[in-house]
Amino acid sequence: MQKIFKIITIVLFLLCFTVLESAWKISRFSFASPTNAFKITRNTLDHLQREGFTKALAAMFIPMLDKTYQNPEDFLEAFPIFLGPKQRDIIFRYASTEQIKIQADEFSTDFNENAAVFRGNVKGFIPRENIDLTTAKLRLVSGTDSNFEKLIGEGGVQVKQWDREVRSDYAVYTETAPEITKNVADSSAVKKILVPQKQTLELQGNVLMKADQGMARSDTLLLDLIRQHATLGGKDTSKEGRILVEANLSQLETNSVNEDSGVKGQKTGDENQSNSEPQKVTLLASRAVLDNKKHQAMFEGNVEMERTPDDLYIHAGKITLRLSDSQELKSIQAEQEVCFEQPGRVAKANRASFDEILQTILLEGSAEVQSGKYLLQGTTINLYLDVNKGVAQGANKAPIQMTVLSAQSPSIFKCR
Repeated sequence: MQKIFKIITIVLFLLCFTVLESAWKISRFSFASPTNAFKITRNTLDHLQREGFTKALAAMFIPMLDKTYQNPEDFLEAFPIFLGPKQRDIIFRYASTEQIKIQADEFSTDFNENAAVFRGNVKGFIPRENIDLTTAKLRLVSGTDSNFEKLIGEGGVQVKQWDREVRSDYAVYTETAPEITKNVADSSAVKKILVPQKQTLELQGNVLMKADQGMARSDTLLLDLIRQHATLGGKDTSKEGRILVEANLSQLETNSVNEDSGVKGQKTGDENQSNSEPQKVTLLASRAVLDNKKHQAMFEGNVEMERTPDDLYIHAGKITLRLSDSQELKSIQAEQEVCFEQPGRVAKANRASFDEILQTILLEGSAEVQSGKYLLQGTTINLYLDVNKGVAQGANKAPIQMTVLSAQSPSIFKCR
């Protein structure tokens, strides 16, 4: 569980719609810009590492970040190190400012709305981000003063980038400029009204996101790309209708080690242990709110969380994951009719706090714990996360009632 939010971030923010920058700037229908300018961004450095550049080599280009070079000669001269032809071709591709290329069976324009419409086998490609887009219909709308851009995909929207993929029935990407000009009411004066810059991506209908590290399924997904904030919604409260998030923590840890060391395609010592079972987490909920800046993920509405291979199961009305700046899990807060199970132990309470640092569990409000033949009851109960320690104590000397059950006694309660 120690990197659950990072996995969720990867699965839910796996699209580089978050990093398209000016790639969607398709005003005046210049959807295949011939510009030969070059610009290195943080995304460029990430792509270089995926293409085999070591982390140290990619870091040498940091002084060139966000600087625009108008021709290949100036760009090449600014390189901090000599590169061979193959490496030069790779960096030229991912630094090119060429805009999206679009192919379709049919193309039409609406100059009154400053819009372009593509129909039939629509395929888009953004070379610098390695993004492939396919859909049945794509509509591009631009503000007359370039104060907003909108891209609308309808019918089998699919976006791929590296090992990441997202699908939905409908998608809308919107970007607005940080300020707009409007006529003041009851006056002929013109006034500039400042509004926050907006970049959002809304997906609707059969939303499916996949990556090597996991997958997520929902009915709706709204991404605020500037705030790094995502809201997912389920279709209904059934198992099939709720949000589903599956995370492979072992795969994430492997990738993290390789990225930090600059190693490509090599296994760590832990991976070589064939008998080591992968760490996985599954979450079901009616709604989820993920806030990358606050390092927090909140799930609500008939939430079920299961972690393997240690077989920890939690059911609650609301579960919140809180993380450190380094994206390691600090705590799990469960509220509203909480019930959790571990091998040999089942417990319930109004609230439960799982401290991943101290490896403890705090139960609050009508707390009950059944472990083997012992039933513990109290207003507040402290437990160790490790069932084998089997030690419980009252917080602030709160009394705990213990009942010894007979060996043949059935379970007092269950979570599922």
